Amino acid sequence: MRPVASRSCNGRKRSPTTLLRRLRRAEGVEQRMRIAAELLVGSPYLSNPLIGGPAEPERLILGLDAFDCVTFVETVLALARSGSEAKFRLELRRTRYRAGCVGWRTRLHYFSEWLQANQRRGAVRLRTAGPGARIIQARLAILEGLPPRSVRFPVVPRRSLPLAAARLGAVSIVAFASLRSGLDYFHTGLVVRDFPDQPVPALTLIHAARSAGRVVREPLGAFLARNRMRGISFAAPLPAGDSR
Repeated sequence: MRPVASRSCNGRKRSPTTLLRRLRRAEGVEQRMRIAAELLVGSPYLSNPLIGGPAEPERLILGLDAFDCVTFVETVLALARSGSEAKFRLELRRTRYRAGCVGWRTRLHYFSEWLQANQRRGAVRLRTAGPGARIIQARLAILEGLPPRSVRFPVVPRRSLPLAAARLGAVSIVAFASLRSGLDYFHTGLVVRDFPDQPVPALTLIHAARSAGRVVREPLGAFLARNRMRGISFAAPLPAGDSR
């Protein structure tokens, strides 16, 4: 199989090997995620970057040039848990698809499913439950070709975030619960704790933003102030081989 390569925003070729080389000296999966995310800041936003549908064959897309919010998170997590291009390919496939089986019906379309599946395989650890959290219910019903079903999951309402801030690590995967009928979460990204030794650490959101047209870095508070939501869920990344 040919190496995956794409063009970065400045026109230079970008490949998993090049990015992984930049992560080589990072200590721990959280630092690797932070560096990988920062390297991708400025990449263009791309709606519907994956190929496949109920009647269309699914293709494994490993593009590193443009992202939507989910493929950005998937790519950063896969890079942070990989030491080679071959492992990156395998890791991204397992992150995106149930049991790593590439197919439209095995793709983890809803992010509540994504979080549960990646916790089961030991890639993340859910950290939402605890002080400030509450359980909500959502009906998953916006995708034609998939049967509707109901799910329950914990979120932390915006006003209760200070009670849960201690459960956010140096880097956390975050998802924002939707007010829209038929959907669980409307957006996802990474939250980075800046100045973690301060009594109230600054929380920065790195995400692929449709409104900005690219991957951006902004204060989490600014995103929360301009978006309505039911609450926030978050998970800690785990290194490969750690299933605690």
